[in-house]
Amino acid sequence: MDNPRICTVITSADTAAAVEAINKVLTQKPDLIEVRLDYMESPGHLTRIRETTDLPLIATNRLRGQGGLWNGDEVDRVQVLLSASDAGFDYVDLELSTSSIHEVGTNVKALGAKLIISHHDLENTPRIRVLRKIMREELDAGADVCKIVGTARERNDCLTYLRLLQENPGVPLVSFGMGAAGVMSRVLSPLFGGAYTYASTGVGEESAPGQLTVSDLRTIYKILGV
Repeated sequence: MDNPRICTVITSADTAAAVEAINKVLTQKPDLIEVRLDYMESPGHLTRIRETTDLPLIATNRLRGQGGLWNGDEVDRVQVLLSASDAGFDYVDLELSTSSIHEVGTNVKALGAKLIISHHDLENTPRIRVLRKIMREELDAGADVCKIVGTARERNDCLTYLRLLQENPGVPLVSFGMGAAGVMSRVLSPLFGGAYTYASTGVGEESAPGQLTVSDLRTIYKILGV
């Protein structure tokens, strides 16, 4: 079994703070870093962020309806993501609900980035057949990585996401449940074939409910022997 991969999330308000946060979290040895551009007061100096680390960087400019903070113009939101691609970010996270998703995805890939297509259910855990349908739609839209995240209302909901992962070993897939009841799925998802799981840089820096820190996850995986 491959070592579980951890993507830490940067939720800084400006470029300088993002660079500082990246440098600080590097000691915890994350495998990927997601930069939440929707948390920034302005897109900032994306090239400077890119030059801070050799680790793969994910550019995310999350829509408010998908759990993010962006409430501006859609054209501007997409342009920020294209700018990140041009600056050398390795991945762009694009919501499945993005208008003209095929066109935007093509432009992202033309600039050299890979495409994570994501869907978030902020209320519930959909049935497994719904998750399968979402995954197919993401693949049809050109996803290099599919991300399907819901909200766990009870611990048994975790099994739905783990089942989706286990059913699709050939698909680069991230899937788990948010919230306190979903923590188990966050921890176990890479062990069930998930491409990676998400973690905060520290307590109070979470970008979603139920997110553990990188150091917490490393400790848990060490105890589990993986």
